[in-house]
Amino acid sequence: MNDKYAISDELLTAFTEGATTPEETMRVLDALKHDESLRETLFIINSIDTIEESAGAYLPMARMAAASEGNLCDVQCEKRILRDYRTYDEYLSIEADEDNTWLKESGVPLHDMGRLLEKYGMSVSRRYDCTTADLKEGLSHHVRQIAVVDAGLLDGGEPTTLHAVVVLHLLDNLLRIFDPAKNGERDVFVESFEEAWAASRHYLVSASPHTQMYEPHPLDLSDVLLDDDLLALTEAIAENTHEVWAKTRKQEGWTYGPQRNDTLKQNPDMVPYSDLSESEKEYDRKTAFDALRLAKKLGFNVSRGPKHHCPNCNGNVAPNMKYCPHCGEKLSWKDFE
Repeated sequence: MNDKYAISDELLTAFTEGATTPEETMRVLDALKHDESLRETLFIINSIDTIEESAGAYLPMARMAAASEGNLCDVQCEKRILRDYRTYDEYLSIEADEDNTWLKESGVPLHDMGRLLEKYGMSVSRRYDCTTADLKEGLSHHVRQIAVVDAGLLDGGEPTTLHAVVVLHLLDNLLRIFDPAKNGERDVFVESFEEAWAASRHYLVSASPHTQMYEPHPLDLSDVLLDDDLLALTEAIAENTHEVWAKTRKQEGWTYGPQRNDTLKQNPDMVPYSDLSESEKEYDRKTAFDALRLAKKLGFNVSRGPKHHCPNCNGNVAPNMKYCPHCGEKLSWKDFE
């Protein structure tokens, strides 16, 4: 293929995630017209089983905020916040931070927004499904907030690219924002802002030079279902979670004791997982269960390899098992070839 139409793997990935600018989209489409192997690659990517956004369990964690020049809208927002709190001269060096690993050629992934603020000692929180009331609450406590919106919808047009803006003031039906793509502050109608904000599931990054008034907001995982294989996996994860905890405690000098004693470093849970009370096991199981549901909520597929079935009882069996765990029949892996 002519180098004129060559595109990077990173750009192709951004295209499949809907995270390219209009100019980048045209580059990819031109390349697809002239490169059959690229079309085949895209076909394979689109054939992989993924969680659809319409499924309701999807959060755009890996989408990019990338609507300003150089795809630096989030970095520019974070710099604005740093300069609001500190003198500009103290942060001349932050230009070098554009080389950090969280800054991709196609922008900053939503889950990495705020890393520059963290580096310079600010307290940062990230939340989906926020509301205008949350914006008001943050502003009332002088918390700086970066919202992720759709750049096209924000300007009253068609959906385009996710974009980071700093929320500055909210008065009646007008919202003042710092918009890196417009090189300054601007006012937008709250209704237009909320429509554009919905594109990121109302994602909000809050930052303060002091520890924020903390109210935990774990993601709602009630709409995420796990299949039987993953439900079975939770027990293995739960047991390993206990093993990791116990190993860490042992390295710190803790041993078994009938009652917890911080002075003697004794803990009644320093026993094999099978010896734990059901309430303790449930704690580990819930940790494992929620970890798997969170992975699905954030758009990842968690699945085991190709399924094999016992020729005797049709139960699921794993490669290299000598006996079926369901019926006890000896397995011959020639049956699966």
